[in-house]
Amino acid sequence: MFANDLVASIREALFSLPDHRKGGNNQRYVIGDAALSAFSVFFMQSPSFLDFQRRMQKERGANNANTLFGIHQIPSDQQIRNLLDPIAPEQVFPVFIERVEALHEQGALASHRGPHGGLLIALDGTQYHSSKTIHCPQCSTRTLSNGEVVYSHAAITPVIRCRCWPWSQPEA
Repeated sequence: MFANDLVASIREALFSLPDHRKGGNNQRYVIGDAALSAFSVFFMQSPSFLDFQRRMQKERGANNANTLFGIHQIPSDQQIRNLLDPIAPEQVFPVFIERVEALHEQGALASHRGPHGGLLIALDGTQYHSSKTIHCPQCSTRTLSNGEVVYSHAAITPVIRCRCWPWSQPEA
């Protein structure tokens, strides 16, 4: 699957996510644009990608978020969280499983297999929210020794590794 086809199929799936909003004038951003904006950060492997795209749009009248992903309006990081937090992970998971299966069927994952044929997957974790006051029902909690509660959100991000990386070669 070519990159454009991959992005197009992900775009189609993310634009079909449910919109939990009730109406009114708080609907400036489309759920699909918010989901694609969040996805684009991982795709481009740049935490400042969306901010850079906003600045590029302001200075040059164009941005890569639109040309590469078809994002019409780039929401702020907070707005992305507001729009996507109510969407259950189970609704997004099939989007990526179907794409990985398509890549497998086309042989595109062959260079990402280890010496025994298994996919090489690196896991990384990130915490993207932590507060002693701001929280939601989905927050993880940790009680400090002084009794204060810290609320947080974290994610585990699996990445399919290429065996061509020097540190993923089997030892002789």
